[in-house]
Amino acid sequence: IVIGENSKIVIGNDCLISYNVHLRTTFHNYINKNELIRKQGMSEKNIIIENDVWIGYGAQIMAGVILHKGCVVGAGAIVTKDIPEYAVVAGVPAKIIKYRNDN
Repeated sequence: IVIGENSKIVIGNDCLISYNVHLRTTFHNYINKNELIRKQGMSEKNIIIENDVWIGYGAQIMAGVILHKGCVVGAGAIVTKDIPEYAVVAGVPAKIIKYRNDN
């Protein structure tokens, strides 16, 4: 877990978070090609994990992401965008592969 001094990680109730999961609220700025990347500094964005979320082994949740209620993140997925309620995502970058149902 890496949390910048101006950002936070919020974890809801009844979540399952496996081991080797990477949560990071900071990221390097790199857009200006006329300046060395190491001199462009860092930015920060919160990570919000709502209730009843399952994050599988080795997943990476990047800065600014919201994992909405009931979603599932597959093992090894790299999540770069918000995940809708009850979506199941996998892959690099993470993509929706299905939704949880009412069974």
